[in-house]
Order: sequence, then C-alpha cells, then structure tokens
Amino acid sequence: MVRVLEVQEDQTMPIIGTAQFDSPRKAQPPAWPASGASQAVLSSPARLDGDLIALQNIGTKLRFHHNQTIFNEGDPAEHAYKVLSGAVRLCKHLADGRRQIVQFLFPGDLFSFMELAGHSLTAEAVNDVILISYLQRQIIHLGAQDPSLRERFVVLMSQRLHRMHDHLMLLGRQTALERVSSFLLSLRERTCTKEDAPLDVPMSRQDIADYLGLTIETVCRVLAKLRRSRVIGIPNIHQLIIGDIDALHALAESGA
Repeated sequence: MVRVLEVQEDQTMPIIGTAQFDSPRKAQPPAWPASGASQAVLSSPARLDGDLIALQNIGTKLRFHHNQTIFNEGDPAEHAYKVLSGAVRLCKHLADGRRQIVQFLFPGDLFSFMELAGHSLTAEAVNDVILISYLQRQIIHLGAQDPSLRERFVVLMSQRLHRMHDHLMLLGRQTALERVSSFLLSLRERTCTKEDAPLDVPMSRQDIADYLGLTIETVCRVLAKLRRSRVIGIPNIHQLIIGDIDALHALAESGA
C-alpha cells in the first residue's frame, strides 16, 4: 500500500525507509492520513505504467506546497520521484543569488533516477505538488531482477538527453521572441493541452525568465507583444489561450 505524507513548514519529517529529509533549507514533512547519470528527468508516457507496476508497491506519497524545497543540491540522492500532480522545477542557485531553472516537471515525469551519490540540482514545488518517492536501492534491486525495467529507464534517459539538447539550443541561439514562443509550444505539448483549450501556466513569469535565460521584464514584454498580435490571449496570470498556433510555430522558428 502506498503511504502518503504531507509537507508542512517547521516540523520534523519521520524517517521514510532509511532516509530522512533533513536539509536545513527543506520543508520538513510530518505524516498525514494515508489513502488507498546527472539529475535524471524521465518522461513517463501512459504505456510505461505497465513496465513500472512493480514500483507501485515500494512508493511513498509526499505532498509539498507552493515554493517548498523537495531536496537541495548536494543532498544524499537516496530517493527517486514521480510527479503525480502539480509542477516541479529543477534549478541551480548561484552564489550571487541568481537562479537557473534547468527543467520543469509535470504529472507522469520521473526524476532523480540513475542519480549519483548527491543531487546535482535543487528541486522545488512550483505549486502544490504530490509526488511518489522511491528508495534508490529498491529501484536498483528491481532493475537487477527485471532487465526490461532497466532498459526502460535507459530509453527514458535518452529522451531526457534529447530534451536537454533542445533547451541548450534554445538558450544559445534563439531570440527572446523565439524562446518564449518555443516555451509556450513545449508547455502545450508537455501538458497535453488540447487544441482550443486554455493552457495552464503553473509557473511564475520569474520562473519562465530563469528557465529561458531572460529577465522578467523581457518575458512580460514578449507576452504582451504576442497578445497585441492576437497570437495568444491572457485571461489570467496562470492561463493562456493560444489563438493562432501556426503563427506561434512560425515565431518559434524565425522570431519575425
């Protein structure tokens, strides 16, 4: 049976298996009532559920609130995670206070699989988040028993590397308009938003800026330009309406 824990501020989290979340910057979660290579971010399509069924019996559900830290860079990588609901950001905090967001994670995404001894990035809840936590040693044991499960993780790691390559290309070559347009298209794809449906944007404008390597002022200016051009609509801070998907694709490719 999967156990469920809720994260609250300024409380002590009980031991889960043999690991504790004890970093001073992390939120410390107490128990709540139970119900029925480098930093690895693995996309988990629906067809993967059958391959990962063995993990369901070893997982613990965790709940984190908006902006709470799940783990810090350098913490022991004793657990891997799957996002059940909400969004997570993986980021690097620099000594001068700046932040670079490396990846956003959405329901179905797996992360911190195939990790080294310590986490290479910090993981934070973008909004209210529910995760499943798995002990790394149990995953290794299952992989040794089931080669198909191990092969699936390798396939997912390859998908993640392709996504990282696309992000590096975006940061290194695209204009601000191309970056924001590409981000909106990627968000639409990652969240499986249907055509003509509102696009949920759980992250803040500052989050988007830190992910795209831009300033928050630039992100806001580009979004305003897209709205004036009627490429998108902005009904509220956490939703967009893509009014002209073809134009958005053209902007993502050329920035014109």
